[in-house]
Amino acid sequence: MRIDDVVRHAVRPLRVYKLRSGLSLMGILIGVAAVITLTTLVRSASLSVSGRVENLGTNLVIVTMNPLVEASNMQDGLTLRQSRSLERLPGFALAAPVDYETTTAGHGETTAPVTVYGSSPRLTSVLQYHLALGRNWTAKDVSTQQRVVVLGSQTSRQLFGERNPIGRRIALNGASYRVVGVLAPKGAFFDINQDAVAIVPITTYQMQSGIHTVESVYLKTASPAANPNEIHRLEDRLNHDLGNANRYTVMTQSEMLTVTHKISTLLTRVLTGVAAISVLVGGIGMLNVLLMSVSERVREIGVRKTVGARRAEILAQFMLESVIVAMIGGMLGAALGIGASVLLTQRLHIALVLNPWIPAAGVVASMGVGALCGIYPAARAATLPPVEALRRP
Repeated sequence: MRIDDVVRHAVRPLRVYKLRSGLSLMGILIGVAAVITLTTLVRSASLSVSGRVENLGTNLVIVTMNPLVEASNMQDGLTLRQSRSLERLPGFALAAPVDYETTTAGHGETTAPVTVYGSSPRLTSVLQYHLALGRNWTAKDVSTQQRVVVLGSQTSRQLFGERNPIGRRIALNGASYRVVGVLAPKGAFFDINQDAVAIVPITTYQMQSGIHTVESVYLKTASPAANPNEIHRLEDRLNHDLGNANRYTVMTQSEMLTVTHKISTLLTRVLTGVAAISVLVGGIGMLNVLLMSVSERVREIGVRKTVGARRAEILAQFMLESVIVAMIGGMLGAALGIGASVLLTQRLHIALVLNPWIPAAGVVASMGVGALCGIYPAARAATLPPVEALRRP
């Protein structure tokens, strides 16, 4: 029998038994789609996180206050004066104390969800925000506890539309603030919208909230990157001010990138393993369907052997049928996985990073699974004696 005849006999059952063929490829389709979606999503998220961290500058250091622990020699927390003094440590150029909360901003009947940051004018420089309109509030605004605010671009748009908000007033936690500036768009970061912010003087924030300690301090080193000596001096000062090393956490940008890489690597391995298991389960399902196919087509196999079909041809037919089903499932799964990756990255506001080798490898792997799962059914069909096959209904 010629090769084209073998292919024709292998493809014909796919058209005749559409439901069975659909069930065969469904498991492969879902498995391949899961592999592509999960690996692409983790890779895109990892590179997005790394890019966001790198955009903050290689010399960023963040001090975060930990929840209170029992310690007899520990003060309540880091004061505003102590946080400002960190800037004078050798090796550090800027320090911005930060308190924040999530609340609702209002202007007239219009409201918008917003993260309110109480800080110093240096925060915009530390976090690399840029002004689109107006001005930043000043050190004098901080010292006199002025109720002035700089809005993120989205918050400004939600409250004022296309109107210029400079000089207008908004309500934050029941207090009226005058808008003095609007930040340029910075973009979303997962579910953290960096444009839905309102930055106010930290003294005004603390006066209204009744909290007189600092939750975080963002620092910039004078050198291109923080070195161990600078971090050691910073920790010595914090230990002196707080009396307990467990009261705070110091995180450098390189440490953030390392943690991000470790998490993404672990997630990639775990999720790829889970997706690979789903491909294997899909292959087992295809094996069961192919065995049913052999049982239902015993008489057909007997007739073909009677008219001269050789064992190798029967084996090739069923093997090819299995590979074709798996290939179709793999191709559909690749298309579904790419589509799902596009939608999910858009939903999470991260850039799509799609390695073209992943869909190709998914299709090839599905064909390999199809070939492996088709060996036993094909061998069983090829070894059926013609006489016994013809006797079956």
